[in-house]
Order: sequence, then structure tokens, then C-alpha cells
Amino acid sequence: MRVDVQLLLMTTAILSFRSPCLCRRAQLPSSLRRHMNRLADPCTDFYEYACGNWMWTHQGRPYRSLLEQLDHVYHGRLAKLLDQPPPQAAKEPRFVRMLRDYYAACRTPLEATPSAEFLLKLCRMAEVDGNELAVALTALFQTDVLLEITDSNLAAVWAQLILRPSAEGDRNASLHQPLSREQFDQLWRRLPAPEETPDEVWPKVKELEEAITAKVEKDALGWLPDTTTDNAGMLFPVPAYWMLPWPTFETGLSYVTHLSQYLASQPPRFLLHYLLLRSLHRDGERAPWSFTRLECAAQGRLFITHAAVWLVEQHHPRLQANGTLQGLFGELKQRFGLKLKANRNKFSAATQRFLLEKLERMSLRLSILPSAEAVESVEERVEQHYKQLRINATDYFGNLLAVMEHSRGQEENPATKYDLHPVEVHGYGSYASPFFMPMGNALLVPLSLLEAPLYRPEQRQVLTYSSLGFILGHELSHGFAPVDVHFDAFGQPNRSKSLSMLTSRRFLSQVLCLHRRHGMYIADEKFADLNGLELAYGAYFEAGGGPGRCTQAQKQLFFFNFAQFFCSDDRNLEDSEEHGSDRQRVNDAMASFDPFRQAYGCKSVRRGSRTRCQLY
Repeated sequence: MRVDVQLLLMTTAILSFRSPCLCRRAQLPSSLRRHMNRLADPCTDFYEYACGNWMWTHQGRPYRSLLEQLDHVYHGRLAKLLDQPPPQAAKEPRFVRMLRDYYAACRTPLEATPSAEFLLKLCRMAEVDGNELAVALTALFQTDVLLEITDSNLAAVWAQLILRPSAEGDRNASLHQPLSREQFDQLWRRLPAPEETPDEVWPKVKELEEAITAKVEKDALGWLPDTTTDNAGMLFPVPAYWMLPWPTFETGLSYVTHLSQYLASQPPRFLLHYLLLRSLHRDGERAPWSFTRLECAAQGRLFITHAAVWLVEQHHPRLQANGTLQGLFGELKQRFGLKLKANRNKFSAATQRFLLEKLERMSLRLSILPSAEAVESVEERVEQHYKQLRINATDYFGNLLAVMEHSRGQEENPATKYDLHPVEVHGYGSYASPFFMPMGNALLVPLSLLEAPLYRPEQRQVLTYSSLGFILGHELSHGFAPVDVHFDAFGQPNRSKSLSMLTSRRFLSQVLCLHRRHGMYIADEKFADLNGLELAYGAYFEAGGGPGRCTQAQKQLFFFNFAQFFCSDDRNLEDSEEHGSDRQRVNDAMASFDPFRQAYGCKSVRRGSRTRCQLY
């Protein structure tokens, strides 16, 4: 009887669709279909339905999300250019030669242990933060990639180093004992002119090593309240390339948690000194090590960003897609202009002119490089930006110091901070991320975004609108979100306009709606997600029209492809404090969007979802 009821419900759902054309497997591109979790219910967890198999499909790949995949493709393109000899017919700019020198030094096999002089230079820098610590840990523990350390992930980085599989031959137990005072004094005499005395440093070293080797009860921290029998039975050997003390008792997850959190709590400058001592204590020479081609290209792009972008843009065919994107951007602006002109908030005539002029003058650039009528002027600005930087083709660690000092100098000098469009890998999540610059009233789309699987020139329009259309609509919406709406058409702040907008009872109620539902810190991002999706959907299905566009299959494909932009390995990973998790971003956008529920036959509103907050 139960089977009959299920068949009846399935038949009723099929017959209730307006179009008999469902999103069959044959109509979903194989590149998307393999990411689907067919066991998930799209009406209750659309992210799981669209991205549930992404992690297994890309298992073992050197990226953890679609955005990182786009960066991986871009770095491969950059590495290929850097592997080729420079053209002899034309002289390359100095900043490109510096990029090549950095790449060459990075690709050269590196000594197992950096020199004491190099680590002491790190210790003596005016500021010692995550950048210096990342360089030291990368070198000392011989990681495959340059570690990225932020204010919030240092404990996780230490845990990553602790959990690395042990290297063969790294079994000398004497290396992993706490230092005696005699050993400490011998090592201290090998340091080239340290600033502190050994009597000042020894007590801190002793306290640190006692804490490292102290036994921790499994339930002492409360950090693993659901520790299972299996986890409790996990034992960890000495990690690969480990130079710190390691306890003689059996270690499990509680110890790993304790050790990673304790090391993360140490002052960076003191920790660098201590790591230097332990590296000198590590007996035996290890084999030289090196980074991969793509990792060196990624580092070059991270530290000498605009030089890397300039080089790639000289050889990138996607620049021809500028017309396609500009046309799509124009459609989205037109759609949003209609919403503004409807004036549901009953703004004054002056406020309406302010908003419409801002929309009209908003621009889109397919590059982080400055616009210019002549290529030479772009080269001159990039050249000026790197004027003080010096790179040595044979000194990788010296180059790291140079680029960190150059980057810090650019940040501290207001005259140069915005000379070129900044690209912040931590601030924006990925170099492939587009972003809106309120002080320029402009959207910037890095060229790395225009790569497969997100974009192919020959792909169907529904794929372009549901991916790039949403992305452009999202960034456009930021210009009209509560945080940035006060910047005018020329990027100048005008607080009086945003205050006058709040006198609209409807607008104020919708701002408060966003705050109540999503929290103050991510309210703007939620507005941009919802409004960007609505603009892209309307531009394709409502404004575009045309035969075949409004079928059920097309609508399902639109939403399925929209979700692909957010697919990642860690499905609950927070993109940032401003964005929230990828899963929640997809599900929140779908929960209150009527066209989605109609496309997938979701007859009842998902529990916990409510009417959308609409600012305009």
C-alpha cells in the first residue's frame, strides 16, 4: 500500500508541472551532473542536492572549491608563461623580469633549513605577524605550499602540521626531547648577534617545552565534547619534519588540540626565536626541497600581483569576452533601473536622481589593472608601483622578505595604497572573486573568473546568466546595499542621502528585516545574493523571452548552475564573516524565491523560510 501511495504522489507531481519537459539527466551537462547528490531533496537542502557530490568528484585535487579551481587553472596558465623564455623581439618591462626572477628562485631546490641569518631577519622586522610566521613555518616544516596564516586560523595551521604523516628516517628520539640548559647555551652561541641574553630567553623556552610535553586528559579541554571511542583510540606518531619536543606517552586528538592551541597562543617573535633554536638542534642534513610550478606561480601572483596580471593579460583570449560581459551587465542595470523607477519606497525626487545617476555611471572592468587609453601608461603605473622592489633570481628567502616589506610599505603609505586596484586574497576569499569598489563606483572582474568550468565562450546562455549574471548582479547590488549606498555616482561619500533614505518607512522596515533575519554583519551580503539572483533570473527568463527559455528544464538548470559557484569540499566552511557558509547562502537564496519552488515543484514553503526582505 505504501508503494502505491508513493507512485500516486509522484504521478500527481509530474502532472502538476506546467511543462512536460523535466530536467532529465541527458539535459544536465555531465560536468554539472557529477556534482549532484540524487538522494537529497532539492526543496529542503538545495545545496546538498546540487553540490553534495562535489567533494568526492574532486577528491585528491589541489583545490577545495570552485573558486580555488579557477585559481588553479589561472596559475597553470601563468606558470606556462613563466616557463617560456622571454621574447627577444620586444623588451619586457622590469616588473615582469622581477616576476620571472621570483619564479626562478622559488623553483630552485631549497636548503632543508633556512640560514640563521634569514630567520633572525624575520625576528627583527618592525612587525612580526602571520606573514613572517607563515614564511618560517613553510621553510622549517618543508610544506608543499606557502602557508596562509590569518588572525583566526593559526591553531588550525599548527594542527595541520602536527597531523602530517611521519617521514621515513625521521626517527631520532633525541631530536624530540626538551632542551637541557647546556644544549640551549650551545645553540645560543651559534646565533649571529641575538638581541636578548640567554638568561632572558631560557626560562621562557623551558616553560614552553614543559607545556608541550605535558600530558592532557581527553576531556580536560572540553573542545571535543563528542569524542568517540574511535577518536579516543587514535594515536599520532611524531609528525613529518617535526623539530619540537614530542611526548613519550601515547598522543591522541586531545593532545593535538592542546598543542596546536598552545603554540598558536605564543608571541610570534618569541616563537620564531624558539623555532630557530630547534632547527639548529635538528641533527643531520635533509635533502633539498622545492615548490611545484603552480605553487611558485601562485606565490608570484600573491606577492607581485599586478605584474602577474599584466603578463597573463597579454596572452589571454578571454579578454574578447569583454563585450559579452558588458552586454550582460547592461541588461542587469536596466532590470535594476526598472525597480528603482517603480519607487516602492516613495523616495524623494532628489533621492531618486541620486540612485539612478549612480546606477547609470556604474562601470564594469574585466581587469584589476587601471584603465588607460595607451598601454604604455598602464605599464608606467605598474612600474612605478614596484619601483622600490628588488628581487634576486637565486635568493628565495631574501625575496620573501623583500616582497613582505614592499607590501607593508604600500599599506602604510596612503599615497600609494590605492595607486593600483588592490587585490586581497584573504579579504575577498579568492583571487577569482569579483568585487565592487564603492569609491570608484565600479565592478572589477578578475580575468581568472572567465575560465572553465564557470565560463566557456560556446556555453549555453542559461549557464552564463545563472553564473556570471548572478555574480555581476550580486556586485551591482552592493552599490545599493545599506553599507555602501551613500557613495554617489563618482564614488564620493554623501551620508545625507543614506540618512534621508532611512526616512522611508518601507525602506527602513526592509533594512531591519535583513538585520533580524540574517544578522547585521551579513545583511548586505544577503541582500546582494537575493537581489543578484532575481536580476539574473529576470534578465534571462522575463526580459529575454524566446522559445524554449521558460521550460521547466531550463529553470531547473538555471538554479542548479547558480549553486555550482558555491560548491566546495567543506560544505559548512565559512566563506567569511560577511558572507556566511556556502550552504546557507544557497539555501537562503532558494528558500524565499518563488520561481525556484515552482521549478522544482516545492509545494509548501520550507520550514523556517519566510517572505523575502526586498529593499527596492
